[in-house]
Amino acid sequence: YHFCLAAAASFYYGFPSKRMIVIGITGTKGKTSAANFIWSVLDAAGYSAGLIGTANIRIGDIELPNKYHMTMPGRFILQGLLKKMAFAGCKYCVVETTSEGIKQWRHYGIYYDITVFTNLSPEHLQAHGGSFEKYKIAKGKMFAALTAREHKIIDGKKIEKIIIANRDCPHAEYYLSFRADKKFTFGLSEGADFRAREIKNAPDGLSFLVGANSYSINIFGNFNVYNALPAIVIGSALGIPNDKIKG
Repeated sequence: YHFCLAAAASFYYGFPSKRMIVIGITGTKGKTSAANFIWSVLDAAGYSAGLIGTANIRIGDIELPNKYHMTMPGRFILQGLLKKMAFAGCKYCVVETTSEGIKQWRHYGIYYDITVFTNLSPEHLQAHGGSFEKYKIAKGKMFAALTAREHKIIDGKKIEKIIIANRDCPHAEYYLSFRADKKFTFGLSEGADFRAREIKNAPDGLSFLVGANSYSINIFGNFNVYNALPAIVIGSALGIPNDKIKG
């Protein structure tokens, strides 16, 4: 039933995600903040981008509250939003992707190009029969979907498939085990490709270093460094100048 609805919605709206570079984010915590950080980097770089998340929906410069009370709205609403984004000229779209949404096939018909894993902890297990393993595997289906589809050609350029994962989470290796053209890790520990260090609290937020570059965010809580790092990784992977990523 859920699969058929997702397939019908995708067909009805003409598979709009094929016309954009889609960034999917999954994990137990941090998805909404990470999604908005990513959108901000894309916007600062001059790209028109959409976003579908728990708190808000963005269609280019237009921001709306998510009135659907679901991170991933129903299939026809979801695909309809994607079509509006494509019609508005969005080159990128950031989609918070939940295990419950995946279980109900809402991710079907969304053609992902970049997938991000934030973290995993034993929450939201009721929808998965109380099984942490089923919860973990459900999220993995977004990563499996990454290479289940052919590479897109947008503006005459082949779009690479990329996996980005929080190296500090013990479950990162599972999500990194899926196929992709490129894989990047982030975290606070040694060995992460993008490692945040020298984290400092200031009256106006947090500052930290990644490599030789300094960054600051105007919110508190060291966990928000984890939420900001995927945006830095994606900006770097897309060749966005560092001054735009900082902005």
